[in-house]
Amino acid sequence: MESDKKLISENFNLFKVRKDQIIISDTEDCDKLFFIIKGSLRIFYFTPLNVEVTRTFILENEFCTNLISFSGQAVNKENIQALEDTFVFYIRRKNFYEMLAQSHVLTELYAKILEQFIARHLSHFQFMNMLTPKERVEKFLTDSIEINRRVKDKIIATYLGVTPEYFSKTKNAFYKK
Repeated sequence: MESDKKLISENFNLFKVRKDQIIISDTEDCDKLFFIIKGSLRIFYFTPLNVEVTRTFILENEFCTNLISFSGQAVNKENIQALEDTFVFYIRRKNFYEMLAQSHVLTELYAKILEQFIARHLSHFQFMNMLTPKERVEKFLTDSIEINRRVKDKIIATYLGVTPEYFSKTKNAFYKK
């Protein structure tokens, strides 16, 4: 266990990110895995029609990367942006896989993180495809209080697949109940 802590401290670097700063752009390889200490990030992309879509929000004590690019399976097409001043630890791809090769404990931890990642994205896929826009907004307001408090409505709308005007109108009606 002590050797695992040493591996982590030797391979992760602390980085301060300013609000609105893009730390990985859709034109570069996503060769870093981030762990959020304080603050928040989002992963977003643009559709072929240049519509902005937020794929996910990442808060404190969560990992963040574009897994497809990080694992070398495909070219990165997403941006990672700080939504507020944020402190992260990061590790580069090469160091990450070298670290896993040296520790069964960290490999098992990574497997658990991947399971959580898959479950989170499957839940969001179902959320986006099985609920009406109104139901998505209402469920978001009920289940994601912290994100709603910290993130601008315009950005939340890109996550929910609705216009900012629709989100604002539905949000106001929801809170008047």
